[in-house]
Amino acid sequence: MRNVILSFAALMCGSLMMAQFNQSDVNSVGNGNGSTVTQTGLTNNSDVDQFGNSNDSEVSQNGTSNTSTMLQGFLSNDNISSVSQSGVTNDSYVWQDGDTNTSDVDQTGNNNVSYMEQWGNSNTSDVDQLGDDNISTVFQGYPNDNNFSRVLQQGDLNDSEVRQDGDGNFSVMFQVGNRNESDVNQFGNGNSSTVVEVGNRNDSEVDQTGISNYAYLVQDGNRNISDVDQMGDLNYSAAFQTGNRDESTVSQNGILNFSYVTQDGNRHISSVNQFGDNNDSDVDQDGLQQTSMVNQNGNDNTSMVTQAGNDHNSMVNQVGNNNGSNVNQNN
Repeated sequence: MRNVILSFAALMCGSLMMAQFNQSDVNSVGNGNGSTVTQTGLTNNSDVDQFGNSNDSEVSQNGTSNTSTMLQGFLSNDNISSVSQSGVTNDSYVWQDGDTNTSDVDQTGNNNVSYMEQWGNSNTSDVDQLGDDNISTVFQGYPNDNNFSRVLQQGDLNDSEVRQDGDGNFSVMFQVGNRNESDVNQFGNGNSSTVVEVGNRNDSEVDQTGISNYAYLVQDGNRNISDVDQMGDLNYSAAFQTGNRDESTVSQNGILNFSYVTQDGNRHISSVNQFGDNNDSDVDQDGLQQTSMVNQNGNDNTSMVTQAGNDHNSMVNQVGNNNGSNVNQNN
């Protein structure tokens, strides 16, 4: 009987040791590549493949069933990638194809997913996920250079996607809360986008096609929607939402158009459409359930809409050049 008990104890000990095995695979082809992998916990998995010269990678996994896949190559040089995972079943994928790209992924929590591709040279991407079930996707280059992306997700079930196709594009995205969604698409050179979502279930999208367009979005509250579409060069759009269920849509097609939207309160709707060059629109909504629509088709048009109180409606249509409009609604 004693032998049976000892045999059973040995079997359980062996099974426990097997369950604790972490897996690490490193494959380096080239000269001067370096890789460091640190695994603490159970059933973590790390795969590093380096093809080229002087690439550097670092992976740190602390917890259970985290997965990291890192590819530097093919024939790529001087890339740097760092992945840190702490928690349970986090997943990170990094692919760097080009030279002198830098990526940093930090995941703290459970079930977070980060997918990152850098194609080109001197691209930089930084992703921080703090919480559970967050998803971040970043595409840079294809195969252009000098793009920058920064993503911070703090909370649960946030979803973000950044796509940069061109040179010198800049994107910063902060999501603090739960179930926020944001998409940024930059096609061209020197475009800049900053998105801040604080609260729950906010939704934003920025689409920039051209050169040196600028978008700045802030959502502070719940269930706000903000959409910016810029086609052309040197367009500027800023939208600030403080409250719940506000909606802002901005479309700019041309050169040097300017749009500024402020929504303070609940259930406001603002739509700005600018087609032409050097148009200027300013919308300020304060209170409850304001509705504003501004259409500018031409050049050098100016519109200002101010709504304070409840349930106002305004529509401005400007067709031609050098038109001016000032709407003030208050109750």
